[in-house]
Amino acid sequence: MNPFTRPFRQFVDGVVVACAMLWSSWGMSAERVEIRIEPLTVPPATQPLISVVVRNRLDRPCQGALSISGPSDWRIAPDTRPLELAGGAEQRFAFNIERARNVEANRYPFTIVADLGEQRIRWEQTVFVASAPYARVTVDGRPDEWKDAIPVSFEREGKSTSISTFWSRRRLYALVAVQEQQHVFYTGAEGPPCDAVQLAISPLESPDASGGTTGRFEFLLASADGGARCYQLAACDTIREFGQPPTLESLVCDEAEVAILREGDITYYECSFPFGLLREVLEPAEGREFFLSVLVHDPDGTGLRDLGQAVGLWARADDSQAWSRWRGMARGDRPPVGNQVRWGLCTSKY
Repeated sequence: MNPFTRPFRQFVDGVVVACAMLWSSWGMSAERVEIRIEPLTVPPATQPLISVVVRNRLDRPCQGALSISGPSDWRIAPDTRPLELAGGAEQRFAFNIERARNVEANRYPFTIVADLGEQRIRWEQTVFVASAPYARVTVDGRPDEWKDAIPVSFEREGKSTSISTFWSRRRLYALVAVQEQQHVFYTGAEGPPCDAVQLAISPLESPDASGGTTGRFEFLLASADGGARCYQLAACDTIREFGQPPTLESLVCDEAEVAILREGDITYYECSFPFGLLREVLEPAEGREFFLSVLVHDPDGTGLRDLGQAVGLWARADDSQAWSRWRGMARGDRPPVGNQVRWGLCTSKY
């Protein structure tokens, strides 16, 4: 017998045991589930539901309880729900808000605790109301008429972005206020990368998830040819293209109203779309929910600003198909996540 056989086998056995113990320890300490809270789609004082999304990160089932707490003067009942997820499954859990008040800053802190028996996971998140009150405005790029909106704000590298929406029986309105060092115009596909705002509007449930179409409306707002332009990058029935994207000049959307105004270090992108154009996605009715996502292109400053990342959407395998590319856009330092930020239509901010 080789004299080194027994010591070598003992050494190998010891390494295997140590690795198994390390793997077991990692499996116990790693968080078994991911948690995020979706935006409220109506003001808190109207006593809406709040939805918590939980995803099981492991391939085996998990059971336990999910608890939620909000601002100190709020009442949520019940504040605990049973949690049972199959391996790799994802589920939305709804909690009733029975008493709450609106805050002008539109920022509401929540804490979620998932008790899974051998592990307790605590998640804290600040949530905002993502909703369009009923109103009509003149699309001129000025923010004066937007005092009754519910702005959603986030920052990247110290620069702020604020998104406000309204709706009327005929049109959906949006105002995106972008803080940026300078405003760069679109001069063509071969020109320098320009500043722009990209919006995606889609239904909560895709009508053609497997049909090879985009399943959403997508628009780009940019300054070009001495004025403001809206380009329609996609409609619900647009076939996904993976080759060279088309030039913007062929995608001008005449049905949209758009104005872009620069004041100080803020660029205001204001637009409206007729509901007749969006009928495959959204009908004008109080309480209607949909997805509205926003990308801000600031290639000479902060780069790409993604509302989806700001609200904590998880990266998914199909994110590369979630946004249309256009000729002349800058390649960002990080790709955007999906385009499914939950939004709603309400009567007013109060």
